[in-house]
Amino acid sequence: MNWIIENDAFSSGDILLPALKKLGRRFVLWSDEFWLTREYESFPKESIFHGSLGNAAKLRAKALFEPGSLCDEQHFSYSFIAENYKDFVLSRNVIFTTISDLLSDKSVLSALTKNTRKIFVRPDSPLKEFSGRVLDSENLTPSHFDYGFYHSDLNLRIAVCEYQEIEKEYRFVCVGGKVVTGSEYLAEGRRGLCVSQNSEALSFASEIARAGKQQDFAYIIDVCKSGGEMRLVELNPFSGADLYCCDAEKIILAIENALC
Repeated sequence: MNWIIENDAFSSGDILLPALKKLGRRFVLWSDEFWLTREYESFPKESIFHGSLGNAAKLRAKALFEPGSLCDEQHFSYSFIAENYKDFVLSRNVIFTTISDLLSDKSVLSALTKNTRKIFVRPDSPLKEFSGRVLDSENLTPSHFDYGFYHSDLNLRIAVCEYQEIEKEYRFVCVGGKVVTGSEYLAEGRRGLCVSQNSEALSFASEIARAGKQQDFAYIIDVCKSGGEMRLVELNPFSGADLYCCDAEKIILAIENALC
């Protein structure tokens, strides 16, 4: 198996890279110059990508190698998650709309703001045209959704959720229907922390993994503790996810074993 690693996609580098070196695995360091040189066309046919979401989506569309890029946009959209994991999700009260429609008619927010003016918004797409965020439901403008900065689509489909306090957040890696490693993380500063292998977060993530509704054999499960309960925040494509303090060697070995 050949690994394609976009090391610059992560602020502290890709944690898979030193593990691949230690294990003596083959890898290629991705450069965006490859889009011009088309060097990606000569990658080994048995290759897997890990890097930015944007490049993960482009490489999946080209489908030049296998398993290639694990970035199934449809099955990681929040609308799919909200429907198929409704017994697990944090945001049970959610509205799907567009930026334009929301700005032109904020009355749809009335069901979400009975107790607070705060709402949580995120793109429906897993490609994260803007990062999920808490907003004041009053005086919303296009810039609150990063319009003109990271995208220029007022018709972008978004999920608007009832605000929920989050106590702790965790990221787990699922391979072949089983959670293989995890990390607590702090959204502010994007910092990872070690997580106990016997934690309630791990048990909850394993329950979600057993639901078996994803097409990609490896993916990310983000869970949180809110109101004293464990809840599902979202699922993310493996090929475009920061792995924080997860055990990189366990990830590599689990993926390679799953492909044997």
